[in-house]
Amino acid sequence: MHRYLARGLIAAIALGLGSPALARAICPAELGTAIERHLQQPQWQPGQWGIAVQVLGTGAVLYSHQADKLFLVASNVKLTTTAAALAYWGANYRLETVISATGRSPQLERLRVQGGFDPSLSDQDLQQIARTLAQQGVQRIQTLEIAGAQKTWIEPTWALEDLKMGDAAAVTRLSVNQNALEVDALPQQLGQPLTLVWRQPTAARSWQLVNQTRTVATSEPEFLEAEVGDRQITIRGQLHVGSAAGDIRVPLPQPAPYIQAQIEQALQAAGITVEGTTLIEATDHLPEVLLRHGSPPIGELIVPINQDSDNFYAEMLYVALEQARSGYRQQYLDQQGLGTVVLVDGSGLSRQNWLTPHALTTLLQGVYRRPDYPLWWRSLPLAATSGTLRNRFQGTAAQGRVWAKTGTLRGVVALAGYADPPNHPPLAFSIVLNQAGTPIPQLRNGLDAIVLELIKLVNCDPP
Repeated sequence: MHRYLARGLIAAIALGLGSPALARAICPAELGTAIERHLQQPQWQPGQWGIAVQVLGTGAVLYSHQADKLFLVASNVKLTTTAAALAYWGANYRLETVISATGRSPQLERLRVQGGFDPSLSDQDLQQIARTLAQQGVQRIQTLEIAGAQKTWIEPTWALEDLKMGDAAAVTRLSVNQNALEVDALPQQLGQPLTLVWRQPTAARSWQLVNQTRTVATSEPEFLEAEVGDRQITIRGQLHVGSAAGDIRVPLPQPAPYIQAQIEQALQAAGITVEGTTLIEATDHLPEVLLRHGSPPIGELIVPINQDSDNFYAEMLYVALEQARSGYRQQYLDQQGLGTVVLVDGSGLSRQNWLTPHALTTLLQGVYRRPDYPLWWRSLPLAATSGTLRNRFQGTAAQGRVWAKTGTLRGVVALAGYADPPNHPPLAFSIVLNQAGTPIPQLRNGLDAIVLELIKLVNCDPP
């Protein structure tokens, strides 16, 4: 299986991302001393570190520090969700949105749009579905039934600030555009507010935008955030003068009216008249199935979850898995031998999720032995190159050599995945730091320094 890591490294070098010269190499026997020099620094004394480093494939332990202690690991929880989904459905399975009916064209008595937890369903997909119905001769629908848009799944232990700031979206069996509105923020002259433009112009009829943004010099940091209120969305943040537009996604706490509007508009644009609409929660389809719209395969759906840490995709996949077979993720983790884990959601947004570093490396080793490992490995962010690691490890020896899932909450940073030191067999590792009151960039720098020690490893065993 090491060949897949090597293949990724070759691709990175071809793109000009080869690692710079390594710092002083260290033998496996020296790794503990090297890491503990970091852990003993004064700034880390208020916190708790958990670290597990193993040789990939053999499971040989190279370093362990509180590896069996439960930690908040934030979005590292997504690894459990995507691994379980791949194991249950397989890489080629697709989640389906089913369109069924009673009556005959050109006038249908009932048309049911039945959701199947597809997180990728978009208004463009709805437009294609509507055009297909029109091509089948549908001209009028007496009753449009929208099935699966009303009941929402929102984990009760999510923090209120995460819900208000748009980090979490309501999960529904039928979703459109990730149950969110999108706003483009365009920089203006220095000191001026950003211009905010709806991606979906019809949203302006129902929501008021409050603009608390500004255009700043390149010396200042960039950020954008949204807070959802009662029919009001407040956009805060700043972008550099002359920079590209920013994209803000604003999750809707009650998405059913938005989903209904998107479906009705798609049908109307295709020339199909709808006499009335009703929202239902039926999970079966009507006698005549007109078409089935499949999501991208599971092997592709895990990419935005692992690569970009998409909370909505993760929660949709987790709830779909629970609906398909209640408790399956926990059963899968038990079968893999992860030991004690406490998980309440699919994304890691809750502060009631607890995992050990040893559990995470056990999971990573287990997936490595599966036939779909290459797909899983490619779904992870690559240091200095892609996903949530795009801007980390740039210009270091880890560039192009670490594939790992990030995790971030207030006071929490985590990184779990695979490393490929140039002169040592590949590694599976999990590093987590729980330390309240310290800025996230400082926590990340401390964690990344330990990853760089892993890349220095050389195989010092005698021939």
